[in-house]
Amino acid sequence: MERTSASDIATELDGEDSSLPEMPMIAAPRKLAEDAGEILRQQILSGNLKRGTHLVEAKLAAMMSVSRGTIREAFRLLAAEGLVVEEARRGAFVTTLEPGDVREIYDLRAAIEGRAAYLLAIRRDTGAIEALGRAIDAIGRAASARDLREVRRLDLAFHEQLCALTGNSRLQDVFVRYVPVIQTLLTYDHLVYSPIDETAGQHRTILDAIESGDPEAASRAVVAHCEDSRDKVSAYFEAHREGWGQVND
Repeated sequence: MERTSASDIATELDGEDSSLPEMPMIAAPRKLAEDAGEILRQQILSGNLKRGTHLVEAKLAAMMSVSRGTIREAFRLLAAEGLVVEEARRGAFVTTLEPGDVREIYDLRAAIEGRAAYLLAIRRDTGAIEALGRAIDAIGRAASARDLREVRRLDLAFHEQLCALTGNSRLQDVFVRYVPVIQTLLTYDHLVYSPIDETAGQHRTILDAIESGDPEAASRAVVAHCEDSRDKVSAYFEAHREGWGQVND
């Protein structure tokens, strides 16, 4: 019996939904559902997949060269983040983040990271302070090189490290759960929040407050940082809620 290739399946299904953008194939067998979910997440949050788009399971499986079960699991991951809604007998559809969702995510960050800064300021652990200082220096070097992608990566790493250094595993687990969405929102954060040259300085303000040993001041510094980003990014989402245009590097 002749085997039907992934490309043949994709060709056969072309007529079912012409609104889907090109999807890269996934070659590695490790964590396929997470990989598929990440591809779809980026397509949704970049605006390539519009609100209401029907996500055709068979076509996506063929385009990414994975099983339909892998795509179903990816849908479940994205449904938990509020990016996909699954309807009985109809399938999965793109929902995208609303401005209110963005505000809630940043409010959660403010609560978690504010507490992390509070705990670190109480401890004033030299090793933790030095580690955060090195993270900020790395952000500064990436900013000087005008490498926005690396600045975003290091920005996220700083905030994740802020939580990890508390030693509170549950606090860190909550942060890590939202890392995929936070990572994408940082694209918008750096687009609308401030020039790349100011990124290291913003984080230095947080570290200075932690190093001062004043837990309330440390918490306020992080909360102010998160709330400023929250207001600007949610305003951007509100202004682009119909188009959700592509954000370029």
